[in-house]
Amino acid sequence: MFTSFFPAILVLSGCANEDYTRLYHTQDKADELNWEDIGELKHLGPTLYEQGVNFGLYSARAERIELLLFDDPESDRPTQQFPLTRYGDVWNLYVEGVGAGQHYGYIAWGPNWTHEEDFYPGSVIGFKADVDEAGNRFNPNKLLIDPYAQVVHRDHDWGRGSAASGPFRDQSTYGAASKGVIVESTYEWSDDAWQTARQSDNHDGHDWNDLIVYEVHLKGITMNAASNQFGVEHFGTYRGLGEGASYLADLGVTAVELLPIHEKPLDGGYWGYNNTSYFAPEVSYSSAWNDGAEPVEIIDEFKWMVDQLHQQDIEVLVDVVYNHTGEGGLWRTKLFYNDYDGDFLCDPGAAVNLDSQEVASLLGLRGIDSSNYYVLTNANQAYWTGSTGVGNQTRANHTPMNALIMDSLRYYVEELHVDGFRFDLAGVLGEPDNAPSQFWTSPVDTVLNEIADDPVLQQYNTRIIAEPWTTAYDGSTQYPMSANDPMYGWGEWNANFRDFWRSFINDDGWSLNQAQGAADFGAAVTGTRDRYDWIGKRPYHVVNFVTAHDGFTMFDLFSYEEKENGCGPLNPICCYDACSEWCDPNSGDDNNHSRTWGDDWTKRQMMRNAFVGLMISHGTPMMLGGDEWMRTQ
Repeated sequence: MFTSFFPAILVLSGCANEDYTRLYHTQDKADELNWEDIGELKHLGPTLYEQGVNFGLYSARAERIELLLFDDPESDRPTQQFPLTRYGDVWNLYVEGVGAGQHYGYIAWGPNWTHEEDFYPGSVIGFKADVDEAGNRFNPNKLLIDPYAQVVHRDHDWGRGSAASGPFRDQSTYGAASKGVIVESTYEWSDDAWQTARQSDNHDGHDWNDLIVYEVHLKGITMNAASNQFGVEHFGTYRGLGEGASYLADLGVTAVELLPIHEKPLDGGYWGYNNTSYFAPEVSYSSAWNDGAEPVEIIDEFKWMVDQLHQQDIEVLVDVVYNHTGEGGLWRTKLFYNDYDGDFLCDPGAAVNLDSQEVASLLGLRGIDSSNYYVLTNANQAYWTGSTGVGNQTRANHTPMNALIMDSLRYYVEELHVDGFRFDLAGVLGEPDNAPSQFWTSPVDTVLNEIADDPVLQQYNTRIIAEPWTTAYDGSTQYPMSANDPMYGWGEWNANFRDFWRSFINDDGWSLNQAQGAADFGAAVTGTRDRYDWIGKRPYHVVNFVTAHDGFTMFDLFSYEEKENGCGPLNPICCYDACSEWCDPNSGDDNNHSRTWGDDWTKRQMMRNAFVGLMISHGTPMMLGGDEWMRTQ
């Protein structure tokens, strides 16, 4: 992805092991090596060369950033430690003598925690505030993940050190933190013909109107040992999905849509919608990582999975979450007033969060430059806000986050051969910078347009599909077509189709109409043309579904009148910790158009009816993984 080489004036390090590391900080050959463009965000992340690695990191608010290199990633002290040099808002350093397998991280100082020469890890020297009036949260005790790291070696180890600020501001996380790892993959693809076809307009069986999507959790699809009957030996992993690819081919789907596979924190929940990286695949999904293999094997295993699916003529779509991160803080397990109403003691409306504005976890972006990556609020910019419903909303249309989104997408297409993306809460990507929850009607000058017009994504006919709403508004029908290709543009999840078919089968039948919150029959079977045709979308741009990972499965849709979120074998945390953040009886939609049909034979018939409606209607059909097995949630 990056091609330039940046040598400069030689500076010998003053740290240990001087014999194997040389540093280049300042301009020497700028006239021939385009040194000036470092500040233009063209060389972020680690770039591996034959004799060393170039490190680039964006931070407009930092006053000093240091690179920490670890030969032993579990050590509490780095092997070497060097300051970076600032070029505009990009900090850069070329280190000669390091290469693939090197573990690393960053520490940063800024206005709220100034650099002092006598600072040492575990001290508060230079500390002024955990968060200042500009929203800065710099803390040199916290080792930070490089946003562009392609692999991280493990999750943060909270038992060894808290990433939180506030009372834990002086606790060093140099040993506890996740480290980025320099990797060089030499995986030999067998899907060259596939990639060539993706760049043509003649990919047999994969034209725009051929797609049949299967949405599934990567770990969940093969985690049960019963998947062994389909050839799976590595349960719940990238390799396991690749081993079971023939099952999906037999099912007849032409694309598998994977719930988020980017690295997430330990407290990020099962679904994975709380990412701490937009490059590194989740390490716990790798059988190689579980077996203690080299970090590059995590990347190679992901590639092998994609390769196997392509050999079965199945596209790989990835659910991406660029609207917020999982950096955590300010929502620990809450206390509740004792207002027992005979049904549920821990009424979420009575929750009391005792975390102060000083307490927040510093894992990556927040400690690198919080106010430039996140939407902040209140007088001293101490809290996070927005239309995600979970806080930590990113500034998707601000320079560094915009660059991170586009670089991440291109990396997954060019390097990992992913065929498309589903964008979680995509409406956030259309909001004006630093204007959270503001409904937009034009995507002009936003990353939504940039994605639709991107030459790399277009070159590979990359699928781009929006979850069109946020928790604050519904942006459906507002997603743009490309300005340079009228056939290419945003697809959208079609909730109108979902609501019509659920109601048609379970409740109102033919009488359902727009006033009742769903399309009529004619619109439902014609790609909801009345809503999408005005912007030039074709029926294939509209993704029809009856069930998705959120809420009811197909079996549940015909088995329960109302949602049931309480204690049970599929939600055991509610049995022993009803006040947990992960146990909320009000979670999920109340408008499910569901019904109890009694015996299993009738439920099966209702499910068949729903599948028929999905497949005969114009538009791209998406089925939920496990519905063919009558899975319950």
